[in-house]
Amino acid sequence: MTFGDMPADPNYPLPDNMKGRVMHAHLKVGEADPMFSDTYEGMPYQPGNSIQMAIHPKDEARAREIFAALEDGGQVIMPLQKTDWSPLYGQVKDKFGVTFQVNVLGE
Repeated sequence: MTFGDMPADPNYPLPDNMKGRVMHAHLKVGEADPMFSDTYEGMPYQPGNSIQMAIHPKDEARAREIFAALEDGGQVIMPLQKTDWSPLYGQVKDKFGVTFQVNVLGE
């Protein structure tokens, strides 16, 4: 889905150069379901922040393992915690500068 695929909102007009950028992309990799989005115009771009990876482990123990591995040599942006949409969610930038969202899906 591109930003241009969204219904137009006259209160927030979309610049023409954003219409072809990816808003949501989904890719099946083995058991994983990586999702992608382009950086929005005006957001600072630097290598590593051009994408964020969303990982959806099935249980909290696995989420903690994944988060700890990504945190090693990286930087925690948002510690793992309960949120309105997830029993356990956090954000971490790995040692290569790629941001990951670790999100246990709620029921």
